[in-house]
Amino acid sequence: MLPLKSTMSVSRTASNGAFDEASDEKISVRGMRYLHEIALHGGMRAAADALGINASVISRRVAQMEAEFGVVLLERRGRGVAVSDIGLNIIEYFREQRRRENGMILQLEAYKGLRQGQITIALGEGFVENLLANALASFSQEYPNIAVELRAGATGQVLAMVRDDVADLGLCAGASREPAIRTRVFKGAPLCALVSPAHRLATASKVTMKQLLGERLIFMPEHFAVQQYLNAMMRADGVALTQAFRCDLFSAAQAIAAAGLGIAFMSKQAGRLYLEAGRLVALEIDHPIARDFSVQLVRRAGRRASPAAAYLWNQLGEALQGGKGIARAR
Repeated sequence: MLPLKSTMSVSRTASNGAFDEASDEKISVRGMRYLHEIALHGGMRAAADALGINASVISRRVAQMEAEFGVVLLERRGRGVAVSDIGLNIIEYFREQRRRENGMILQLEAYKGLRQGQITIALGEGFVENLLANALASFSQEYPNIAVELRAGATGQVLAMVRDDVADLGLCAGASREPAIRTRVFKGAPLCALVSPAHRLATASKVTMKQLLGERLIFMPEHFAVQQYLNAMMRADGVALTQAFRCDLFSAAQAIAAAGLGIAFMSKQAGRLYLEAGRLVALEIDHPIARDFSVQLVRRAGRRASPAAAYLWNQLGEALQGGKGIARAR
């Protein structure tokens, strides 16, 4: 990767002391962040959705940077775009600047007593309603002035957010083996098939992969751990199941299944609200891979955790270990 030397400087306005990005910057911090989000989420529209802004805002800012420096930051790849080599160089510079900033924030928090600040948690969608909510109750009592930001994503996205210092902690399905990630793996609730109470299989206590042949099934994208487990079961049994729907939200999969349009796959915990409301029925998948479904708690290796992050790491670990069996820490 080419070295990138920055001459970026930031001044404060005389009126209110706030940072004035447009005044002295040589490299736009906002533009660097947009490039980072494009690389993280795999496209401009996905990045815009994650940031809650219009894609045209990102497009204009990136185009301004390209025109100013005379370089190509985004390249066409099929129907989408990919960050160029020099764009990746800028992203790495941005990440390094943020790592240094986070380190300084930790020092400042230590100096002022560690009672204020922010912690970011990246997590799979199915963890919000139960486990994380319980851990956050204790955390909020211990650190009432620490703001908590939750960023949802599939397993690969959660790991990327932790690896790139977008998030302090991550909680998702699966079991990663990345050297840059410190992982604690726990035995999770089994993977189930969720059907409408009116579905013909709803009275069964369990279902095999072969029994799912010919059924209308709801799949997740390939980077979701749930789909990876499902694919592994299909390979193990030599069964080729076909999708009727594919979506990247567990809530959408639950709604489709509750409407009687298909069978969704997730743990009972992920579908807890629909199950408790009687809108879905959970069927055990009679397969050893489904029973070996795992959950991982992650943070970046080598990163010094703030006391608040360390407290939440321990709280989540205790909740997972207490409810899901013995943890395997790496």
